[in-house]
Amino acid sequence: MNNESIFDQSSESAVLSCFLHAQLDEQREMLSTLREDHFHLYEHKLIFQSFLRVVGKSIHADYISIKSDLDANGTLEDAGGDKTLAEIAAYCQSSHSWRRYFPQLEEARYRRSLEMLAGDMVHKARDRELKLEELKNWSETSVMRADYLIDDSEKLSIKTVVERALDNIESTMRGEPKIGVRTGLVPVDDLLMFGMRGGDMIVLAARPAVGKTSAAMQIAEHVALDAQKRVLIFSLEMTSVSLMERMIRSRAKVRAADILAQSISKYQRDSLASAYAEVRDSQILCDDTSGKSIGYIKAVARRAHQKEPLDLIIIDYLQLLRGDSKRSKDNRVNEVEEISGGIKELAKTLRVPVLVLAQLNRDPEKRGGRPSLSDLKGSGAIEQDADMVMILHCDEEDAKNHTQHPTVEFIVAKHREGPTGVAPMSFNKAITRFEISSNNGRES
Repeated sequence: MNNESIFDQSSESAVLSCFLHAQLDEQREMLSTLREDHFHLYEHKLIFQSFLRVVGKSIHADYISIKSDLDANGTLEDAGGDKTLAEIAAYCQSSHSWRRYFPQLEEARYRRSLEMLAGDMVHKARDRELKLEELKNWSETSVMRADYLIDDSEKLSIKTVVERALDNIESTMRGEPKIGVRTGLVPVDDLLMFGMRGGDMIVLAARPAVGKTSAAMQIAEHVALDAQKRVLIFSLEMTSVSLMERMIRSRAKVRAADILAQSISKYQRDSLASAYAEVRDSQILCDDTSGKSIGYIKAVARRAHQKEPLDLIIIDYLQLLRGDSKRSKDNRVNEVEEISGGIKELAKTLRVPVLVLAQLNRDPEKRGGRPSLSDLKGSGAIEQDADMVMILHCDEEDAKNHTQHPTVEFIVAKHREGPTGVAPMSFNKAITRFEISSNNGRES
């Protein structure tokens, strides 16, 4: 095995030399791309740290100012002294060629990170206390992080971010806002002005039997069948077959009771056949493995997204997931925090909206009235991590009377980029489908 360190000394020297010849504005731009770990040699790291300090004071970093700064910090000799600094200053005659040398620095940095990861993998592989699933989840997550180490200058550049932000603002001003994924539930979409955008964690919470799974499947149906997009569903409670059976019936608007009684008409048969064909030919993926961890969810989603980009991920539901770390085993609050943070990380990393279902605690039933964000079961981290929180609340009179068409309020309790409010809808229990309610006014 070759034990030589991975670095390119000439490229490191060239980039540092180009920096010394650049003007202050250009130096600031270079610092938005360069990082300390692009440099492997210790003396080069010290010189780069000096660049950060000097430019941070709005002082032009040249031979004199850098030498003075290193001397003041007591690191001039460690950085190679006058001789090394003079050699670096003379290495290039201008700043223009730094981008020609930068790819070599980036490649060396990435290779060093992989070398460190490989060492960690050997250590993990020899740890007999780690279960196979934990090891697989760790390796998947670690490789995913390594993927994002290479050339993240575009992500870090404020210039690129501001340009994208301005483009979004101008598009909205032209009446062409950049909309994410729509739910297909019209009153709800009216409140979620920009839809479910890539990177968003959207929580759909309710007490049992209010209709959160039905709502999620209706959203999945709209996104996959009407919008022709790719949807990945993690069902930790129901089987994939049960979910798809429900989706077909709901799409066809045929009651389960009619099928069971074998009393369906030809029109209903045709509707079922049509719905079946639509679901069969859709881009819905479904994983119904029970008792899995957040690491498993992230690994499966990443593989599916690499094969073909996903447009929406649905998780049913958060409290059935497990954490991966030893800390999460200490108590349930820590575990829920890890799961919630992992879901948000997944959304941001893949830049895909993640709709996660969650349970509410019993407090709303005890006190009466509408539930609130504080009623999310398990941890305050769910409320903190989420970009949007929708809470389903069944009309109390309808709940008492067990009506087949209860009014269910979609309470948008948190919305980072838009208004909060209430969107009432009628829940047709017979076909597990939400429909526009006659009481469709919104409250803010």
